Amino acid sequence: MYTTLSLELLMDFVGPIIEILKCIGPLLCKYIEYYRKREEYKQNLKRRLEELKSQKDEIETRLKLECGFGKLQKNEVKHWLENVEMIIHDAENVEQTFKNGKSLSRVRQAKLFENKIQQLQEYIQKGNSFNTLAIDAPPDAGTILPTTPLVGETTAKKNMEDIWKHLMDNETKNIGIFGMGGVGKTTIMTNINNRLIEEKIFPHVIWVTVSQTLDLVKVQNGIANALKQSLSDIKDQKIRAGKLLSMMRETKFVLILDDMWEAIQLEEVGIPEPTKENGCKLVITTRSSDVCRSMKCKTVEVKPLSEKEALELFFEKVELDISKVPTLKKTAELVVKQCAGLPLAIVTIASSLKGEEDIREWRNALSELTNKVRSIKVKDDEVFVRLKFSFDRLKDEKIQRCFLYCALYPEDHDIPKNELVDYWISEGLVEEMDNLQAIEDRAHIMIKKLVNNCLLLESINILGQSCVKVHDVVRDMVLRYITSKSPLFMVKAGLKLEELPSGQYWKENLDKVSLMDNSISEIPSSLSPKCPILSTLFLQDNPLKSIPESFFSQMHGLMILNLSSTKIESLPNSISELTSLTALLLKACEQLKQIPSLAKLQALEILDLGFTAINEVPTGMEMLTNLKSLDLYSTELHKIPAGIFAKLCRLQKLVVHWGLETERVAVEEAARLKNLDSVKAQFRNLQDFNCYVKSLNSHGGPNEYHLFLYPGDEETIFQVDWVNVNKEVIIVDCDICGREEKDSIILPKDVEVLSVAYLQNLIVLLNLSESTPPDQYSHLKGVRIYSCPKVKKLFSSKLLLELKNLEWIDVSDCDEMEELITIADEDDDDNEERSQKEFLLPKLKKLSLCGMPELKSICSSNGVMVCDSLQEIVIWGCPQLKRLPLYLPVDEKGQPSPPPALQKIDVHREWWEALEWDHLHPDAKTLLLPFCKFD
Repeated sequence: MYTTLSLELLMDFVGPIIEILKCIGPLLCKYIEYYRKREEYKQNLKRRLEELKSQKDEIETRLKLECGFGKLQKNEVKHWLENVEMIIHDAENVEQTFKNGKSLSRVRQAKLFENKIQQLQEYIQKGNSFNTLAIDAPPDAGTILPTTPLVGETTAKKNMEDIWKHLMDNETKNIGIFGMGGVGKTTIMTNINNRLIEEKIFPHVIWVTVSQTLDLVKVQNGIANALKQSLSDIKDQKIRAGKLLSMMRETKFVLILDDMWEAIQLEEVGIPEPTKENGCKLVITTRSSDVCRSMKCKTVEVKPLSEKEALELFFEKVELDISKVPTLKKTAELVVKQCAGLPLAIVTIASSLKGEEDIREWRNALSELTNKVRSIKVKDDEVFVRLKFSFDRLKDEKIQRCFLYCALYPEDHDIPKNELVDYWISEGLVEEMDNLQAIEDRAHIMIKKLVNNCLLLESINILGQSCVKVHDVVRDMVLRYITSKSPLFMVKAGLKLEELPSGQYWKENLDKVSLMDNSISEIPSSLSPKCPILSTLFLQDNPLKSIPESFFSQMHGLMILNLSSTKIESLPNSISELTSLTALLLKACEQLKQIPSLAKLQALEILDLGFTAINEVPTGMEMLTNLKSLDLYSTELHKIPAGIFAKLCRLQKLVVHWGLETERVAVEEAARLKNLDSVKAQFRNLQDFNCYVKSLNSHGGPNEYHLFLYPGDEETIFQVDWVNVNKEVIIVDCDICGREEKDSIILPKDVEVLSVAYLQNLIVLLNLSESTPPDQYSHLKGVRIYSCPKVKKLFSSKLLLELKNLEWIDVSDCDEMEELITIADEDDDDNEERSQKEFLLPKLKKLSLCGMPELKSICSSNGVMVCDSLQEIVIWGCPQLKRLPLYLPVDEKGQPSPPPALQKIDVHREWWEALEWDHLHPDAKTLLLPFCKFD
């Protein structure tokens, strides 16, 4: 009994202890685990940290690819990246927090490590859940088009009001605008296009120019591009139409199809039928009312201007105050009458008489115009003869021939001005001058004259190049009235031809032939056109695979031959006999490997072998002593022998890829060319680059150069247009240290822009030492540094004194960058510590700092940047940067104002709110807030 009682008492005592142990046991075990396995937790944290960093890098890379045309970063991805940046920073500093702790701190460290591991794991899992990183951006309604104001208070504006009424009418679906060529249909519709966009009535306003030769693929691509989408990867016509249909059904649109010549079936293109239910509208412009009827359109006829409107337009464009020259008034009125109220004719004829005050010139012009109009036999030719009058008034035969060149391009084609200038120079249509720059300037003045005479229209192509184009009616006039007999042109450009025109079209008196932008894949082996005076032959942009030996055998007068962007692998030997050739253009013939001897082509001035597959310099190239422009950019070209460039003494433009086996002498020869005005060159190794620059600095360089130091052979790096400047150096992915004591990069003494990227070992970007030449960096306008992880400082304060012309600074993804401008040791005294130091950058317009987690200062803790020209500031992903050191001008009363040129500050709102402003006026934040553009 005693034993039983003892056991019961024992159980009563032990039971609670066991329950207590059950509760505190796991905690005790966990405590012991934390204490014993702190290092294991620490290593796990490091692994998870590296995993999250890698994931972050991968997501940022994917984001760059996905955030392409018309795409925006998802908000959840954006917030994930922002939070990950802070989490990574916190995790890296965990161990530092407890570095002096004892056993308890050791446990707390392990516990904190575990918490951070769990937090990192959650973000890793979240990152893995992202299927896509970007979404379609809210689309702009459309593209604002360049146009001229409407003329005619009653005629044109009444037409516009009628069209607008139909657009706003729920019952009207299709609208057809018709009228003769040159009457102003397109001008009216461009004004309406712009008004629709500005007033935001429809989510999408889509403009596509159709042109005389209907190309459904072009129309489909134009619509898809306007919707910020692409059909380029779809070849099947029906599938393309189906894809486009699904795109367009998702929105309410106005589709404007300008210059239609024939009716189309909407379903064949992929355009949904406009209905009252979907609220969509289709507008077409055409010269034919039949097309309007076929498309079931509500029609609006655009008629010629009234006599009063025509006179007002004419006197506006002729830029002559008739009241001051009253004797001209009657003659001017008669000239306007001959224009038949056609705005295009009025504008071109007025432009041809601009500023003319001699009554005899006016009477003669009236006589010529009247005779031309009287000779009209076909009504459709009315506008053509009036436009030809403007062409005849040019007087200068060379300018007339230059203008005719533009008709060789497809209808509505944007013609790059520089390309046109090269053709004109090659045909000897531009007056010879001392140097190539002067000749090109003269050619651009000729372009300006043609634009001022309203025979050419200025435009910009999709690559951003400055271009001109010919109004379709003007082009028709050229082909029908000027180049149909003498000079005789055969122009079948952009007509989707699959076969070369047969022998009957190759007349003996042909002067120029353009078959560009077609689908011609072969030339019949039997075809040998007898065209002894043919001067220009355009075959570019065709899938042409080969050329028979006989094709060129009877074209001995050929001066310009363009085979660019074809699929030819070799050229026939008969090319070697074309001794009159001044331009041989083979750019982007990516399969071209073999070129016959060029020794006899001593008249050649332009040779373009860029982006071909040639692996050696063509035989006889050293004989081309008249060569002025040479493009030898081929990544397959590994060696350029010595002696070539020494003999090309007239060379003024050079584009070249220096291969790994290039002889150093050849590099020096190229740098010594005295007449060289423009150079684009890629170097595969530092030694060749430095050799070239040394020689350049010794002998004086060209007016324009773009030097790339890049060891890879990808062509894309050479094609990147980083910035539009004259003298730049781009260095990418090279093993360069750039230490102060041993600078391995030699720069041209007049470099304007320096861009470096992916230099893993670079420590110092620019040096200033006793060996630095005077004014070495005085020409520098821009500095870009991207993804150089070991650079910690950008400029010293002493170097900054040399950068008075610096206009922009762009630094991003430099992980260890701590300070932008650092005070030199000799300047860092007690006085500097107590007083505010000013850093002068008088011409700086833009400062961009992105993705630098260690950046703590722009210009020391007590510095301010004095930048009166500063227009834009961009700062992203710099969490430790706490000061925006802008100098604020102060008036006589001590009141501050923003920098005078400032337009925009692009930053995160959270970063802006956390900024410290003790170094500036108390009102600095309020003053600068209106310039902020927050994410």
